[in-house]
Amino acid sequence: MTGGTDRPNEDRDGSAAPPSAEGADLGRRGFFRAFSREAIQTAATVVGAASAVRRGTTAAAGELLGLGMDPAGAADRLAGVFGGGSVGFRSPYRLGDGVIHVLDQRRLPAQAVTIDCRTGTEVAGAMRDLAARGGPLLGQLTAYALALAAERNVASKPFVRNATLRGTANALRNARPDVAAIGRSVDRCVEAWLAVGELGEGTEIARAIRAEADAIAMEATLGHGRIGREGAALLAQPDGRPLDILTIDETGPLSAGMVGTALGVVGTIAAAGRAVHVWLLETRPGRSGARLAAPELRMTDIPCTVVADGAVGWLLRERPVDVVLVGAERIAANGDLANAAGTYPLAVLAARHGVPLHVCAPLAAVDPTAADGAALVIAFRPASELLAVAGEPSPPPETDALVPLDDVTPVDLINSFITDEGIVQPPFPEPVAVRFG
Repeated sequence: MTGGTDRPNEDRDGSAAPPSAEGADLGRRGFFRAFSREAIQTAATVVGAASAVRRGTTAAAGELLGLGMDPAGAADRLAGVFGGGSVGFRSPYRLGDGVIHVLDQRRLPAQAVTIDCRTGTEVAGAMRDLAARGGPLLGQLTAYALALAAERNVASKPFVRNATLRGTANALRNARPDVAAIGRSVDRCVEAWLAVGELGEGTEIARAIRAEADAIAMEATLGHGRIGREGAALLAQPDGRPLDILTIDETGPLSAGMVGTALGVVGTIAAAGRAVHVWLLETRPGRSGARLAAPELRMTDIPCTVVADGAVGWLLRERPVDVVLVGAERIAANGDLANAAGTYPLAVLAARHGVPLHVCAPLAAVDPTAADGAALVIAFRPASELLAVAGEPSPPPETDALVPLDDVTPVDLINSFITDEGIVQPPFPEPVAVRFG
């Protein structure tokens, strides 16, 4: 993609991009040392936020947002975590010249493999297949996918460019119709395009969409930083022991781009020197809690324990849990929310045991067109993702299965929304979408 090097997660002149071949060894220790050095170089105060975020890495964002992280020290921890044959994580996407490198999360934690997307529809395919996941991340990828489509069609006839942009926008919307941030990013980028005009000059259209994509990415990083700070301030520290937090799914930088939402709160608490322990539900069908969130927490030396989804009732009865933190893929106008399947029973059981539940999500997750949970879209995955497990005998081929990716949690089970615009607590005198829309 054209433009200067002042972009989020983007290749910089003179820097060696890591290999994207499947199974490639990233040179773990050397890679993360270089990664952290760039983080230090690009870290800045919030006054210089735009430049720092646009060159960002997770460690750089930590410095920028005042989370107290030590990028150089984190590099050794990152490399050490995966010393047993696995490879360390990196930013979930990176922008190159005419390509978006998407980290394939289906292969983690065993391999760090990137998918090189050269068209917006290829990005949509990666989103649909869960190579990239998490609403905040998908919102950013959506914006850059449209910028990529505009750039590839700078010299095209207006009718060709317009058809391509509209087709790409539809493909992105349909890739994960349950994720509100995708539609929000499409709307913003299309508005930027139409402000130039459908018959406008191709370079100007590409520049306008790219500027909007950069704004979306920067706003996300700074907004997630506020979620972390608001959440950390809200949660009191127990006397004489760690704060025990229960969560579901992956809600860290892999799903958000830099900081994280629910796990961003956890990281902010830990960075402040407070003792914290995380209980992680494994999160079927993709086991994103065990496979993605647990290694992410290990990278930053945050103690965590993975628990089977079906054992959450036992956990809440038998072990100390102070609070439940969850994310949200889409929030209805009344506050009902769609999130990873298992969030609803978790909320019910948390209420039964008197454990508060807080939703950590940016306002981009709010869908003002959905009046309540009945209007929220639920995505389904193929039956094979539940029935065909590597290393286990498969059930008979005629076995039927339903694999919802999300479920809906009603607002009366939620204690508060921790958002990038502050904390909203019940009773809700007006719809969330009206108050913050």
